[in-house]
Amino acid sequence: MLQSKNQLLPYNKVQGVASSNVHAYSNGDDDFFSVERHYLHGIFMGFKWQCVEFARRWLLMRKSCVFPPIPCAADMWNDLKYVECVIDGKRFPLTFHPNGSPHQPKPDSLLIYPRNAELPFGHVAIICDVVPGFVRIAEQNYIYHSWSDDYAREIPLVQKEDGNYYIQDEDDICGWIEIDDKDQLQPLDETRLDLILKQYQQANPIGKLERSSITDKSFHQIDHWLNEDDPAEKYFIQLYGPNLIRADTDTLPYYKADQDLTLSIGATSNELHQMFLDATNYVVENDDMLKRFCIPEVFWPKIRQSWLNDKDLSLTGRFDLAFDGKQLKVFEYNADSASALFEFAVIQEKWAQAVKLEHSFMSGFQIHRLMLKNWQLICSHLNVKRVHLLIDNDQDEILTSLYMQYVLKQANIDSKLCILYDDLYWKDSKIVDNEGHEVQLVWKTWMWESIFTDYLEAEKTGKLNKKINGEHPRLCEIALNDQIKIVEPLWKVIPSNKAILPVLWSMFPNHPHLLRSEWTLPDDLKQAGYVKKPIVGRCGHNVTLYDVKGDSVLDETQGKFTDRDCIYQQLFTLPKYDDYYAIIGSWIIHGLFAGFGIREDKKLITDADSPVTACCIVWK
Repeated sequence: MLQSKNQLLPYNKVQGVASSNVHAYSNGDDDFFSVERHYLHGIFMGFKWQCVEFARRWLLMRKSCVFPPIPCAADMWNDLKYVECVIDGKRFPLTFHPNGSPHQPKPDSLLIYPRNAELPFGHVAIICDVVPGFVRIAEQNYIYHSWSDDYAREIPLVQKEDGNYYIQDEDDICGWIEIDDKDQLQPLDETRLDLILKQYQQANPIGKLERSSITDKSFHQIDHWLNEDDPAEKYFIQLYGPNLIRADTDTLPYYKADQDLTLSIGATSNELHQMFLDATNYVVENDDMLKRFCIPEVFWPKIRQSWLNDKDLSLTGRFDLAFDGKQLKVFEYNADSASALFEFAVIQEKWAQAVKLEHSFMSGFQIHRLMLKNWQLICSHLNVKRVHLLIDNDQDEILTSLYMQYVLKQANIDSKLCILYDDLYWKDSKIVDNEGHEVQLVWKTWMWESIFTDYLEAEKTGKLNKKINGEHPRLCEIALNDQIKIVEPLWKVIPSNKAILPVLWSMFPNHPHLLRSEWTLPDDLKQAGYVKKPIVGRCGHNVTLYDVKGDSVLDETQGKFTDRDCIYQQLFTLPKYDDYYAIIGSWIIHGLFAGFGIREDKKLITDADSPVTACCIVWK
């Protein structure tokens, strides 16, 4: 089905195809930054899906050439001097024609826009065609709807009385740049990629992480660094006190990640998210797999229905990533948990401001803005006016839900916090709150497994579906109600289950970001060292680490998940940073990487008590 001309396309969707084979991809909106490099045939194109990336890719595909690194599109007008052919290294000079030139624009020229308030980095487009009264251009990251032709827009081209040519767009234009190649440059022959000179191909650098500390004792006495008028920040003070200093150290520790590591985490997280979705699809369609996930068969139809209809209701997820200085590996995907969201999105930025930390930005830089944006999308799509936040009486869940209420308030969406479900009632076979508002959309912190248990218990005792006016509904009657949408949706029970780890390993064997994971413990995995994990669990509970040869326990945690089936995952050795082990929590918001944070601990297994430690990004 064709998109309408004015319908905005989400990130990563193809907008159109220029010059027969150069795809343009949507960036979603003006504010989104993917934090992901794009390489084509080993050649760095730029960041997905910025305008400069499209210009580089167009030149490679249509002219077999590239241009040297340029910070921003606007800088191309002053700093770009030549392009180079990737086949023979020959350089071709450029000719610059200011807007208002006596030289009529030609196809295959670069159209350059300067910086302005709307275009802080300028803009670059490709002139695909010149017709009477117009130039036709192809571009990325300017408009976000699909093209029906082989160009994105037509822009008026006027020859004024002075004889000069002016391209008249709503934004100012520096001019256009022509390649002086005398028709020597040809499209890239993708059947002969071996002809590309190695000097133009490069590996994606992994990046660096280091731990630092602020030793200035005067910072220890700082209070009032949080806003006590904000319910979430006030509750954080109640839980952890008003001071900056942590109980386990007399310094103020923080981490520094460079831009390469930030980009590597972003690309890894986006790739892993898609892999987990592929694995989820495989499990949902396979009865034997659902049995191995220990999901009662009564819930299979609803899971399949949720997977079919509720993909867009996925809001948050967090990967636990391990980094040893050379590679990033995923431990698991907390796809049905928002734990520590507030600390990563808000607290570490407040901390950095309080200690006057020099930094480009903090590691959770896009989380809050993308949360706000996607709540607006979800509620607009469902035409819902109020979101009910359904949580247990737990400190961490209360903190997270207070932050979620703040996000919703900023998005101009009404919300009501329901600790347990005492504020909800049956009324005429519908569930309403104590103010009479019908429950239509719920954000929850309850595990889906707790909801399953509640359903099975109610069914066994005959207390299900009574729907008596004035009585409280059960947890399962809210979460499994066909009239109520849930965030996170029911299908999230699949990727959040650690049984998906051996599924991933079977689908993507030896993938560089996966650790070998098995249903049973083979001898070679035992000899290499392994981790035993319950397939259902939270907060690192009931995890055991065994050393090489599996002879002794390196570390283990206790918890309430002792009766669950287990999987066995390859042991991955973490480096120490000042006697601490660091785990990267990488956040996916509505399907895309949004930022990350770090938990650290002196013990090998991080859990809910492991401190969240600020991480700044050093971007050069």
